[in-house]
Amino acid sequence: MRVHDGEKSGVAPYADLVRDGVRVLYTTADQSVAHRLDHIERVLANTRTIAAHFPDSDLELLTLAVLFHDVTSPFNRKEEHVELSMNTARKILMEIDYPPDRTERVLAIIAEHSTERLKTGNLSSVEARILFDADKIDRLGPCGIARAFALFGQRGYPPPFVIAWYRKKIGTSLSNMKTDPGRKMMMERLPYVEDFLGRFEAENAGLSGSQEQDRQ
Repeated sequence: MRVHDGEKSGVAPYADLVRDGVRVLYTTADQSVAHRLDHIERVLANTRTIAAHFPDSDLELLTLAVLFHDVTSPFNRKEEHVELSMNTARKILMEIDYPPDRTERVLAIIAEHSTERLKTGNLSSVEARILFDADKIDRLGPCGIARAFALFGQRGYPPPFVIAWYRKKIGTSLSNMKTDPGRKMMMERLPYVEDFLGRFEAENAGLSGSQEQDRQ
């Protein structure tokens, strides 16, 4: 993984500046509870794991893109979160005098991270492919399940309403993973989630109001 020359030479530690700057933004009242700092930290860990397989990836660009990719994600305006987060990223990167050419590269990575703006085939950079996969991996496993139910709870829906939406999101993610390491990580988590969903559906079968609906 390549590191930006400025970071090597001890120039402003941009990632640290950004982390400090965005911390409070992830705690605003309307921020999606599924897209707060705990999610960012897990995506960052996934990013580093995947990036280790891609020695030409730029770790600084990736780290900044991870820190910003969900920074403005109102729970009731999720379809707008990519554009909103890009606007926030541009503003903060300008404030800390981050190089304009690299700012555009960070924004390009963020622009391609969401299935809501899904592009078939390869994305525009290895960094974009890594973030896409690292983000989707956090949909699965215990934390991924908790995030789905937390988001729907924040929006006022009861638990059974999550299932159809969640299954659709998982299917879309699995069919569009961009890296082999990311796909492997997803498949390792899938059995746990499938077992949980099967048990949940069995316990709710036939109950009044248990029909899952896609309310997104």
